[in-house]
Amino acid sequence: MTEPALHRLLDLVPVHLLARDAQADGGTGPLTALLAAVAGELELLEADLDRLHDGFFVETCAEWLVPYLADLVGLAELPPDLGVTVSRRALVANTVAYRRRKGTVAVLEQVARDVTGWPARAVEHHPLLVGTTHVNHVRPDRPATVSLRGAARIEAAAVVSPPGPRGALDPLTHTAEVRRIPTRRGRYGIDHVAVHLFPTQAYELGAPEADPPAGPNGGWSAARAVADHWTFDPLGRAVPLYAPPRREEAVERLATEVDLPVPLRPRRLLDLLGQARAGTLAATALPLGVRLRVGGVDQPDLTPDRIRVCHLEDLAPDPAPQVMVDPVAGRLRVHAPAAPDAVFVRYAYGGLADVGAGTYDRTAAHEALLATDPGAPVTADGPDAPPAAGQTQVCSGTPAPVGSVPTLAAGLAAAEASWAAPGSTTRGGTYVVSVADSASYPGDVAVTVPAGTRLVLVAAGWPTRRRPDGEVLAPVPGRYAPDGLRPHLRGSLRITGEPGSSVVVDGLLVEGDVVVAAGQLGHLTVAHGTVTGAVRVESAAGRPNSRLQLRLSRVVAGAVTLAATVPMATVDTSVLDATAGGGTALAGEGVHACLEGSTVRGAVRVRSLDASSCVLDGPVEVAHRQVGCLRFSYVAPGSRTPRRYRCVPADGEPGPLPVYAATDPASPAYPALAGSCPVVIREGGEDRAEPGVHHHLRRPLRLRAAQRQLDPYRPVGIELGIFGS
Repeated sequence: MTEPALHRLLDLVPVHLLARDAQADGGTGPLTALLAAVAGELELLEADLDRLHDGFFVETCAEWLVPYLADLVGLAELPPDLGVTVSRRALVANTVAYRRRKGTVAVLEQVARDVTGWPARAVEHHPLLVGTTHVNHVRPDRPATVSLRGAARIEAAAVVSPPGPRGALDPLTHTAEVRRIPTRRGRYGIDHVAVHLFPTQAYELGAPEADPPAGPNGGWSAARAVADHWTFDPLGRAVPLYAPPRREEAVERLATEVDLPVPLRPRRLLDLLGQARAGTLAATALPLGVRLRVGGVDQPDLTPDRIRVCHLEDLAPDPAPQVMVDPVAGRLRVHAPAAPDAVFVRYAYGGLADVGAGTYDRTAAHEALLATDPGAPVTADGPDAPPAAGQTQVCSGTPAPVGSVPTLAAGLAAAEASWAAPGSTTRGGTYVVSVADSASYPGDVAVTVPAGTRLVLVAAGWPTRRRPDGEVLAPVPGRYAPDGLRPHLRGSLRITGEPGSSVVVDGLLVEGDVVVAAGQLGHLTVAHGTVTGAVRVESAAGRPNSRLQLRLSRVVAGAVTLAATVPMATVDTSVLDATAGGGTALAGEGVHACLEGSTVRGAVRVRSLDASSCVLDGPVEVAHRQVGCLRFSYVAPGSRTPRRYRCVPADGEPGPLPVYAATDPASPAYPALAGSCPVVIREGGEDRAEPGVHHHLRRPLRLRAAQRQLDPYRPVGIELGIFGS
């Protein structure tokens, strides 16, 4: 019940009756009490009527009503449920438009995009075939040989967005092939049409402008100094830059490079910079930006004429600060009279899924994480949720928000000081330390959490608000938004917990280890983060961490090493990759491990194990094999595991090996299974989906759904091939 419904009913009652009713004891008479009960039922009825009205329209109906609306438009074979990231709503809404354009290449592209949820590009290969032209119909745009002077065309032909093959943007002509395109072995034929899918997403890091303003640095990332250059990636890796794609609105128009999430070509960047220098493109519309900090003072953003493209243009003649950018390797070189203290960049990088530290929106997942955290302090009103008993904001930018601290160590120290204060009101509740920028914070940090207290360390800012009249309001302390930030800790995080304490680490990029020191920490949750080292739990006499429950959710980590006293570890939608370390990805003599939709590259040695839809690419040794089960997973040959159900290979039998699209963590396709991976592994997950960290994407199901839905719209006599995932 809400007050508006009750007020509406009271407005219908004569004033003299309300005055008489108000004279009752307590100020609320029987008439008001009766109308309050009626108002509650009225609101339920109104809400039900609103839902019924929304159910008449495919744009607003509930997801379970979509199949019924599909029947009304004669869409007999609706794709299966492809997970929360894909809705069948667009397919049903556009069915009539598809039929009006049936037989055209544009409708094939649109259907593929609506079914899979991925950007798509349809290519007719007949115009790209080498052929003898009539003298009255010469086609100089299709030469039989490639001109080395056409560097832009050659560069476009080489564009590939992992894990897809090349050729989606290839403008060059080819000789005809006799192999059929549905098998993906032949492509260039008279009757061949290819539909290229782009499962890669472009994640933007740093905002060129925000409304309201996003705060200091606007979420820009700190570049990493490596030898004589800087890398856009804070870890110093060679990460290719992407250009955020434009959203297509019309069915009739075929997708071009600007509509697709593909790596940023050097010549495309040069063309965009040329438009910005000429004033036809706003500087904020460029796919990257650079800002220098000199003498501790942040300088204005470099103008487009100060950003040069490596190997394609020379430096500007004047001595003003400028940078030379290589978008393929994701690095830049600064040319300035004075060496900068730091370089901040905004750019976009590629990735297949919202896994690991990233700038994707984690609001819903973070709220669900706090709601299900078993270590949440319980109050009279239920689990404590932000705004919490205490909060501190960490921000290294200038000007810093009022009340913030400049380093992560200072933020954790502020939490400890609040807990230690006499008569502390934060001890025993939830304390939030939010990191409000994407800067790098050097040095190891440590924190000790008192008994019965929860610490939430999250990458999130306190956003400002804007009224309808344009007035910008100050942030509400403790009300944070976990979106658009990826702070970098250049060191290890050490946690010590007292009995009943809990720690949640969400959204951080940790270049080091996450260590739980000897103590009695109750719960540790690491979510939406990257740990280049290991997650380690230590124990000592009298401080064994014997009640610790560890959970990793959407994490990329090097390894997990647990003391023999740790009883439980849960890993879901994560990557444990120990191939660059000691080779052991998960170790715990006394732990019961639960793995769900994860990729583990390295040895696993635990007491007992439950796993579903996982890739266990390393020897698995389970001590207690009478309990637990492995389902729909790949298990390395020679492993000693509990009973298996539909695993590859079968127990005791040799089998195929997984093939990855990329094993380099800097690649956007890391560590997805390649198209050349054996089908029994690639479609060996539950529901015939891909096992491993990308199981939730259901890539094989999307491809099969696209094949079924595209066939009715295929032109007569045309063969169709689907590429890209």
